[in-house]
Amino acid sequence: MTTRLHNDQTKRVLRKPRKPRDARPYIRESWDLGSTPSQTAGAGIAMVALALALGFVIGLAVFAVMNLSIWLTELIWNGTGTTPRFPWFSVVVCTLGGLVIGIWTHLSHDKVHELEEVLYKFKTTGSFHLESPGKAVVSFLLPLSFGGSVGFEAGLTGLITAGCCWIRDRLKAMGLAQAEVADATIAASLSAIFGAPLAGLVAAAESSHDVDDYNMRRSVKLVLYLAAAVGAFGGIHLFSTLLGNASGLPRFGAIAATGTEFLWIVPCLALAYLLTLIFHASDFGSRTGASILDTLPFGTIAKPVVAGFIIGLVAMAFPLVLFPGESQAHELMGTWQSWTAVALLATGLLKAAATPLCIRLGWIGGVFFPCIFAGVACGYGLATITGVDPMLLVTITTSGFLAGATRKPLLSVAILALCFPLTGLLWSALAALIVGALPLPYILQAKEGLSHD
Repeated sequence: MTTRLHNDQTKRVLRKPRKPRDARPYIRESWDLGSTPSQTAGAGIAMVALALALGFVIGLAVFAVMNLSIWLTELIWNGTGTTPRFPWFSVVVCTLGGLVIGIWTHLSHDKVHELEEVLYKFKTTGSFHLESPGKAVVSFLLPLSFGGSVGFEAGLTGLITAGCCWIRDRLKAMGLAQAEVADATIAASLSAIFGAPLAGLVAAAESSHDVDDYNMRRSVKLVLYLAAAVGAFGGIHLFSTLLGNASGLPRFGAIAATGTEFLWIVPCLALAYLLTLIFHASDFGSRTGASILDTLPFGTIAKPVVAGFIIGLVAMAFPLVLFPGESQAHELMGTWQSWTAVALLATGLLKAAATPLCIRLGWIGGVFFPCIFAGVACGYGLATITGVDPMLLVTITTSGFLAGATRKPLLSVAILALCFPLTGLLWSALAALIVGALPLPYILQAKEGLSHD
């Protein structure tokens, strides 16, 4: 017994003393632990200001690139200022667009990096780089300009993150420890793209990389991420206001449902799950088709041509299946009552299938904007049938489907936080958590799924 007590005491003596929780300095290379409180506060304020400025510049970059994409889209689809008359116009444009995308991909060996790919590389390596920024811009613009059912966020996040990482590396080479501020780029990028500060903060917190050259405390990182996100959101909002060009997600009214109307939440959740199944089934089928086309001599060209022909054909009857869905959602808010329920529901369901088809067959882009539009269309479609408060149905369907498609309920709620008033956030979160947790059939649980690579 005495020997056992002696051994336990010896282990306690030899055991290394525990470090206090979160005892790391602000930034090891910036100042030592002997700095005065005023020096520490001054350096911290300077870094927050730098993060705000970086975010503001990112907001300007997002505004510029998104508007370039919009201008090219208008040029291709409505270059003469009049609506095209012949019925096969969408088939011709989309098929031609697929041919251009295929030839460009074949010759350039370049492609858009999906959002999850950017986040994963940044998380595991602490950086993200592009071989050729010029090629990356062209690869980003082509699918959007020719009407692909893909979002801005994938290509923009990659371009901006790569640019900020390049700046950070140059600052590091100069010996400036404040280069760590550039790691807030993901927060700033997503906040500007979605027009939602919380989206950037949540994504940055979830993807904070494991490689920490500066030994920063996590709480300090989040402060910098938030500063960058606010700067980016403010930047794009300012430029949009000054130049009269709307951006970001639509803003819906308050939920006005009462009494038994809330029982329609269950059918809405079922509809959101149906959209989720269609999305992942399309992903599975498109991935299978892509593997078959890859065996052809010019499979890289054939894939986007096939995708272009299919979405162009669908667009003859349902034109809003095309394009990212950002401006289309704003349009639908004011015109949905003039639509039939069949047209609204069909547009939403087909949109859910078109996005994975485009991405798997070479029209690479994001999934968030198209999924939001699909949920909005189906929510309005259900409201047309039932006469129930449309804001309740749109909130539940959109939030549930976005979480079900991306398998990221928390990020989905953060992105949609500014779409709905405070009173609707509880219902949005509830729908996202429920549908996001519902299991998918085993065959659809692809390891290389679009939103969980």
